[in-house]
This record gives sequence, structure tokens and C-alpha cells, in this order.
Amino acid sequence: MSIRIKIDLFGIGTLKGELLRFYAPLSTDAIVNKLPIILRGRFSFGSKAYWTLPGIEIYKGHNPKSVKSVEKGEIIYNPKTDELLIILENIEMPNKVNKIGRVFDNLEILLNAKNGLNTKIIKAK
Repeated sequence: MSIRIKIDLFGIGTLKGELLRFYAPLSTDAIVNKLPIILRGRFSFGSKAYWTLPGIEIYKGHNPKSVKSVEKGEIIYNPKTDELLIILENIEMPNKVNKIGRVFDNLEILLNAKNGLNTKIIKAK
């Protein structure tokens, strides 16, 4: 099951993506139940490897499909730090994370964002 989403970066543009329930059903359901989510996003410390939205407050742990290796464009939930991440380059995470979806349009506009930018995630029609 896939749920289409829009990620609005205030003043910059909109990303299109989808949440994919088969990777991590509990994490994905918890995030869908919290939509719309409006948080201040920022880049990973010292690099632009991923855009992070800390403080999601769903507290769902690992599952059998949790991984350390993530790819560009994926949306993941990190249960250790309780944050949602949009991956901007292929990287290895320091701990296992839950893949919950992917961005399939306009990922490159995230590179123009500044730390502290309001980011809104809503269901797309």
C-alpha cells in the first residue's frame, strides 16, 4: 500500500513522494496518523547528506527489515533519535533505521534549503 504525500518547503518549493507501508508498517502508520506534520528541518551536521525533521514523537522501534545502508531519495525514520530523514546521497547510517518511503520528484530543491526551514508533510490528493 502506498500513500502519496507532498513535502512543502516554505518559500522554496514542493517535493512529491510516497510512504510505503510494506517496509515498516508500524512506523508508517504512526506517521500517517500524525499528518499533517509541520516541523523545522535542517541538514545533517557538517554535510548535506540528508534533511532531518527531528521530534516526530512516534517512538516506534526496529523491525525485521531495518537497515543501515540507505539510498538517495529514500524517506526513513530513525527510531534511536526519533526523526524523519530525507536522504540526499547514498550513505551508511550509524544505527539501523526504518525505510518508510521515497521522494520521486524535485529532490534537488532541498539543496537550496537553509537550516531551520519550516517543512510541512501532507497527504496528496
